[in-house]
Amino acid sequence: MRQRMYGITCCCLAPSLLASCTTSEQRIAALHREAVVWDCHNDLSYRVLYEKLDIGQRLPAGHVDIPRLEEGGVDVQTVALFVPNFLYPHPGRCARQTRELLTAMRDAIEQHSDKVELARTGADVERIVAAGKIAMPLAIEGGHAIENSLENLREFHRLGVSSMTLTHNVSHDWADSGADEPRWGGLNELGREVVREMNRLGMVIDISHVSDETFFDVIETSEDPVIASHSGCRALNPHSRNMSDEMLRALAENGGVIGIVFVLSYLSPQYLEAMSALQAVGRPWFRQVPPIEDLDLRIAVEHLNAGRDWPLENLPTIEDVLDHIDHAVGIAGVDHVGLGADMYPRTPSPVGMRGAQDYPNITRGLKERGYSDEDVRKIMGGNLMRVWKQVTDPVP
Repeated sequence: MRQRMYGITCCCLAPSLLASCTTSEQRIAALHREAVVWDCHNDLSYRVLYEKLDIGQRLPAGHVDIPRLEEGGVDVQTVALFVPNFLYPHPGRCARQTRELLTAMRDAIEQHSDKVELARTGADVERIVAAGKIAMPLAIEGGHAIENSLENLREFHRLGVSSMTLTHNVSHDWADSGADEPRWGGLNELGREVVREMNRLGMVIDISHVSDETFFDVIETSEDPVIASHSGCRALNPHSRNMSDEMLRALAENGGVIGIVFVLSYLSPQYLEAMSALQAVGRPWFRQVPPIEDLDLRIAVEHLNAGRDWPLENLPTIEDVLDHIDHAVGIAGVDHVGLGADMYPRTPSPVGMRGAQDYPNITRGLKERGYSDEDVRKIMGGNLMRVWKQVTDPVP
């Protein structure tokens, strides 16, 4: 296992307490090193393609790059290839966008092959981490990327994509999104065919962003465990992107995993309310701005402008993240909870989780809440490893 360095703080004063505190921190540090730490969702690909930034350098602002991943002891970073929803009505553009992001990430990984490696399977992840490198699986975000073509799906899989989120925020030709008007009442027959083909290929099915009806159709159709790569708990914040307790129970019965998200508006209903109020102020003005006709320019501008609607006061904290973990564990069980931060470079993050460098704070927080070492290892990445190996590793 790669030896990892990160900061440890201790505020105890008396010598005996200081020694006790230091010993505790050393145990937490050792546990963090031993665990396979896996973040199941990040948008690093947009920084690579549109900002042309070198992921081997500590990037200005942002949350994830190789130095931050190393500092935080992150072993596995799944990188999303996000296809903007406004590309959906433009034939050929969704698949093209996916290919461009895929090529950019493969090139970036190859440029730093001494530290990171593309991981296609669970066996790849184990081998790469054992070699002291960071494993980077690639995941399509938004099933409209395949443009209704199973051959496109197969092509992306051949090129290294091991997972796909079935929708983003648009209901497309074969699946309904949780953020759009329903078209099919869940999956239609093509959608079920996509699910079956992903099972056959050994691709991990991701149900973050889908409608509740789509989720239950996927659970009924898939022969393999599925994941919600970046979602929270609806019982704590009734955001449509979060999962209900009924869904969490069904996910557990399926053998799947929810990756608890760090997105502020998914964590806290108070922050969501403040964000909605801020968006309401700007919405009438932004509607008057003429749309950008050049689609490539529009993608880049929207990426660079992504942080405009995020209040900077009363930010949720790492304790809110831990609350969502606690709730998911209480409903689904500790074998079905992981991490899927969805940290975006131009949006704020929870207090105590500034970026990938702060992942040891999650391990510390779990121990402070009474989780056993075994359960911490499961949440930090062991559960996702189980699903990846079950779904992606070829059957002998």
